[in-house]
Amino acid sequence: MSERPTGERADPARASTQESPRRVSGELRGVELLTEIATRFYLHGDTQIRIAGDMGLDPSTVSRYLKRARDEGIVRVEIRPPRRQDADLGRAIAERYEVARVVVATAASGTARSTLPAVAADYLGGLLRSGMRVGVGWGETLSSVVQFMEPSGVTALTICQLAGGLSESVPGIQGHELVRQLAGLYPESRVQYLHAPSIVDSATIRAAIMSDSSVEAALATAAASDLALVGIGPMDEDATLIRAGDLGPADVRHLIGLGAVGSMNSRFYDAAGGPVTWLDDRTVGISWDELRAIPLVVAVAGGAHKVEAIRAALKTGCVTALVTDEEAATQMTS
Repeated sequence: MSERPTGERADPARASTQESPRRVSGELRGVELLTEIATRFYLHGDTQIRIAGDMGLDPSTVSRYLKRARDEGIVRVEIRPPRRQDADLGRAIAERYEVARVVVATAASGTARSTLPAVAADYLGGLLRSGMRVGVGWGETLSSVVQFMEPSGVTALTICQLAGGLSESVPGIQGHELVRQLAGLYPESRVQYLHAPSIVDSATIRAAIMSDSSVEAALATAAASDLALVGIGPMDEDATLIRAGDLGPADVRHLIGLGAVGSMNSRFYDAAGGPVTWLDDRTVGISWDELRAIPLVVAVAGGAHKVEAIRAALKTGCVTALVTDEEAATQMTS
C-alpha cells in the first residue's frame, strides 16, 4: 500500500479550553463555534469523541465542522510530502531488518516537534477495512496516535485488547480506554474488553485469571486479530510499565540481568529479538506466537532513548510495519 502524504496539523487562532464542559448555546455560533472546535482538536489534542460529548454534538457533526473550518480558511493545512532522505531511511531500515514497511515521520517545519502520532494515525487509518478485527496495546504513544484518528467510511470493526491493563495510577493510556475511543469513531463497531491486569503478582494468580471464561474469550478474540497496534518500551525509568509500578525494582533488575532490552505488548525480549520469558507465567496477554501469527502488526515508537528497544523489536519476527521518527531512524541506520 502506498504511503499517503503527511499533513502538518493546522494552527487556528487560540481559544481557551479551560472552561468546564458545556452544551452549545446561542453564545457560540458560526465562526466562534468552528474556531473553538478546531482549536480543541488541532492545538490541544482533544478527540472528536470528547469534543462531541462536551458540546452536546454527534462525532459526525464535529467531523463536518472541522471540514468547514478548513473550507472557510479558519484552518490552513500544509501538505508536506516526506523528504526523500526520510523515504530512503524507511527503505533502508525495512531492508536491514526484513520488515515489510517502515514509515519515518519528519519533524514539524521550523520545530523539533515530532509528527509521529499524526503520521501513525494516518498510516493506520489507511489500513483499516470494514469488518476488520483490530487488537490494540496500551501506552502513551498509542494514546497519542488514537487522539489523531478520524472517522471514515470504515464500519463494523471488532476492537480488542492485546494485553491486560496497567496500574490505575496511569489513566488515559489504558487498553480499555483506547479500544473504546476507537470504537466510537467507526459505526457499528464492537469492543471486546480484557478485564485483567497486565502483570500480576504470582503464577497462581495468573492461572486463576486465565481460567475465567471472559478472559479466555477476550484473549481468543485478540489472537484472531487481522491487525494489531502495539507500542515499544525501553528498559529504563521512563518505561510505562516501570513508572506505573507494574514492575518492581527487583523485577527490572532481574529482567535486565537476563538480557532484556525492551518490551512489546507486556512481554520482554533481548537484543537479538529473543523472548525473555521470566515473567510469562505472571503475564496476561496474547503470547509471542499468537502476536507473530497476526497478519499485520504495526509498531509505533520513536526517540533516541528507544532505539535499542526498537532495533530488537524488529528482530522478534512479530512486527510487519514500523512507524518511527527521524531521530530514531537516523540512529538505526548509522
